[in-house]
Amino acid sequence: MINTVLLVLAALVPAVFLGIYIFIKDRVEKEPWSLLAILFVSGIVICYPVVQVSPLVNGVIDNFFSLFAVSEDSTSVYLSSGTFTVYKGASNFLGVALIEEGFKWLAMFLITHKNKNFNSLFDGMIYAVFVSLGFAAFENILYAFSYGWDTVLMRAFTAVPGHVFDAVFMGYYYSLWHVYNKARNQERELKSRGFLEKSEHEFKSAKYLVLSIVVPVAAHGFYDFCLDLNRGYMVIVFYIFLIFLYFFCFSRVRKLSKMDSSDTAFSTSLVIKKHPQLVSVISELIPGTDVGGSKHDYAFTRPVGLSRNATVADIIDEYKRLHNNGDLATDVDSYIGQTEFVKQK
Repeated sequence: MINTVLLVLAALVPAVFLGIYIFIKDRVEKEPWSLLAILFVSGIVICYPVVQVSPLVNGVIDNFFSLFAVSEDSTSVYLSSGTFTVYKGASNFLGVALIEEGFKWLAMFLITHKNKNFNSLFDGMIYAVFVSLGFAAFENILYAFSYGWDTVLMRAFTAVPGHVFDAVFMGYYYSLWHVYNKARNQERELKSRGFLEKSEHEFKSAKYLVLSIVVPVAAHGFYDFCLDLNRGYMVIVFYIFLIFLYFFCFSRVRKLSKMDSSDTAFSTSLVIKKHPQLVSVISELIPGTDVGGSKHDYAFTRPVGLSRNATVADIIDEYKRLHNNGDLATDVDSYIGQTEFVKQK
């Protein structure tokens, strides 16, 4: 009994530590535990449809590649070396990675894309990671009961972090989709209020949504493909790839954490960066100031009392109101907030 409890705890430890690490990196506004618990449990729940759908897809792949089987006699049937490699690729990328990452993505998207708590840049990453941690924790427990301590210890440094690394890719692009979508909505608001020409091209956010599923599927598929191909040199490739994932994904987490800000503030900076002429519109309303910017960055100010969740159109409208009331002419310093810089690169 004690050994069973210890085995389960050992299977859960990697997921717990990685979850705590990602949670700490969420700097701007911590997500409610209830939402994170729902995401974690959804990662467990999707294990059921995964084990139902994956064999069906692999069955189709097997039947297709059986058409290319070569027979030397009545008892031996095999695939040529090249066809076998393609078969393993299809099996791992489509039969495993696409199914697992697809269900993870679907759970994350359905639960969070309209959630009011999805309001900062890092949120997408923590959502993706907690779905994956639920999936990886449950999978690890099953492996623990089937194969014992050696497998649990090995997966603590390979498979469980591997699921998290896939989620880092997913969450990174999911967050970018969210903020670029907000930036596009800001552009439409600016057009409707006459601050931008109707003909101005808008931000494209759909590509980031596509990348949020394509990149993790590619990473997961290649991870499994290296192991499943069962060739000596591919084991070396696998460990090189795993080391790359450790360095790249943890650096990506730190980068997004450092960049973290409210989604409106971040999308506002994107809009200012793309349409620097809006800075001139703001500066012209403020007497005796020049907040134009250099060739490398742009500066703008928010009116005192206006939230960082205010859009560019809100900022301009507030300055116009203060300008028209004569408030800026009489006591400009009381109404101008801190100058903010938006880097071009």
